[in-house]
Amino acid sequence: MISILLVDDHPAICFALKVLLEKQGDIVVSTSSGENLLAQLHQQRPELLILDLELRHADGLDLLPRIKHHFPDLKIIIFTSQPAGIYALRTLQAGAQGFVNKNMPLENVEPLCRLIVAGYQCFPEGTLFRAAIVSEKRDDPAALLSRFSDREIAVLNYLKQGKSNKEIADLLMLSNKTISTYKARMLQKCGCDDLSQLIALVFGEGDDANR
Repeated sequence: MISILLVDDHPAICFALKVLLEKQGDIVVSTSSGENLLAQLHQQRPELLILDLELRHADGLDLLPRIKHHFPDLKIIIFTSQPAGIYALRTLQAGAQGFVNKNMPLENVEPLCRLIVAGYQCFPEGTLFRAAIVSEKRDDPAALLSRFSDREIAVLNYLKQGKSNKEIADLLMLSNKTISTYKARMLQKCGCDDLSQLIALVFGEGDDANR
């Protein structure tokens, strides 16, 4: 049996994916909203973790290196609505074995799980190649993103969603002052005068992340 822990705080997604994964009879799936995840992993010891990046109580990109520190052999698939061009390489570097966008039909997740359990890596075609070859152009999103830390990326994503400094601080368990420091640092790194200019420069018009 393949044991999977699915971490997503959307009950409908958890239910649908659990039903599809368990359909063949040799996969057992437990679910989590992300609270006390490390303790749950210690207790359950799943073979595969399916992790959303956007959780109500935590940031998946922030959790990922901590999970791999405690469970270096755990195989992890990132299951997210966030754009692969921004996050795929970072999640690979943090220890994930796969990256799946939620726009993909759920029926395709089960074969990917089997490939990753078998020792393969599954990332969107061409994404890692494009992200690894970073242009020096100031207006190249890949070049801009390479200047940011994972925590800065998480903060920028929340700012793009319209969350306040206090809301972001609460989500990431930081102080308001720290969030302001991250924001100022990102503006300085990209030579932007304000947040709207920074978001437009990094994400561009009509980016998938707006969906």
